[in-house]
Amino acid sequence: MHELYTVLAEYYDAIYRRRVERVSREIDFVEELFQKEAEREVKKVLDLACGTGIPTLELARRGYQVIGLDLHEEMLAVARRKAGAAGLNIEFIQGNALEIGFEEEFDAVTMFFSSIMYFDDSTIQELFNSVKRAIRPGGVFIADFPCWFYGGSDGPIVWDERKGDERLVITDWRKVEPAFQKLHFKRLVQILKPDGSVKAFMVDDELNIYTPREMRLLAEKHFRKVKIYGDGHELKPNDRRYWLVTVK
Repeated sequence: MHELYTVLAEYYDAIYRRRVERVSREIDFVEELFQKEAEREVKKVLDLACGTGIPTLELARRGYQVIGLDLHEEMLAVARRKAGAAGLNIEFIQGNALEIGFEEEFDAVTMFFSSIMYFDDSTIQELFNSVKRAIRPGGVFIADFPCWFYGGSDGPIVWDERKGDERLVITDWRKVEPAFQKLHFKRLVQILKPDGSVKAFMVDDELNIYTPREMRLLAEKHFRKVKIYGDGHELKPNDRRYWLVTVK
């Protein structure tokens, strides 16, 4: 189920090359939200489900004291290597976002790349409780998630990427079940080696779909202030991606 975050961890940045290229713009927007919504100066940030550290490193480059937490040690190994190569002092911790052991230690908690979709109606309540404990009063929690029709049922979608002298051929299938608000996601990753050999991996995942209204209502049970933004701006009717912003 988690092949993308384990056996394919070394290829994660190549698979998500386009997201890597736009992470700077995303962090520009997150910094705007820090300034606009946080009721304290944001200096220390906990990045949940940090993966290979794509946004974590960008936050650290901008002067924030950042700790990254992820469930998968394979992803963290890549993140640590990248941070070391960039000369960034970031602590990466293996752990479950539902079991954060911090008490009011952070000015902000972030969760990128739609990771919040892994939490269902029950576990998302646990996540909010865990995050609330970790944030100082006036601090913010920021998480992105896609619009309900994200992915649709059309496909497959096929594209190529490169990692060194290896070629990656990626095929995605996505199917939405509106009645159950589930997104079924399958991905075939074929790695073509220079010698002509091929390795293939199948990712089979299930994610939870939330509307902006549902996410706001769930978060309001735990946080003093809750707001939903569109992708890089105030919420608009045709946004394809949303940002949950809460204040403790």
